[in-house]
Amino acid sequence: MAGRRRGGANSRCSGCGQPLLVQWVGDTAAIRATVTLPPADAQLPYREALKDRTPNDLVWCLPRGPHRATRLRWTHHRHPPDCPHQHLTSHKCRPTEPTTLF
Repeated sequence: MAGRRRGGANSRCSGCGQPLLVQWVGDTAAIRATVTLPPADAQLPYREALKDRTPNDLVWCLPRGPHRATRLRWTHHRHPPDCPHQHLTSHKCRPTEPTTLF
């Protein structure tokens, strides 16, 4: 499919400056996911992500490996609760306070 990248489009949030991972997830009915990209060594367990999500959030699994592209995966009701990968919800922008010049 022209114009659709399999990997992530790494960028920064214009409101808060956090690093983002933006990807189309899925092959048939894809969803454009935007998540805050954590450091590779951050521990983000599945159960914690389930607690942090809102009713309109999905939880994404982010396996990382030295020889693979960063790629989000869907989670579902059969996702292993002890999955060792990072688990993320949609980016929630928390803009920083503007600094005054005076």
